[in-house]
Amino acid sequence: MRADKDLCPNLNHRRALAPVRFCPSCGGVVNAKVNLLVCASAQHDAQRRNQAVFCVDCGERLATRPG
Repeated sequence: MRADKDLCPNLNHRRALAPVRFCPSCGGVVNAKVNLLVCASAQHDAQRRNQAVFCVDCGERLATRPG
């Protein structure tokens, strides 16, 4: 986990068995036991619609769409 996990409001940091590898808010690893996945742009689009800043599967920072 990242050093700023205490500052992140996402509750996955506090879960013993988080269902995702990366935090969608800060990008820190919350469960290293979840397999690292390679994502398609459609998956990133869906996570972006859920207002994630980082992909929960691959940890990539999600770019915001212009306009």
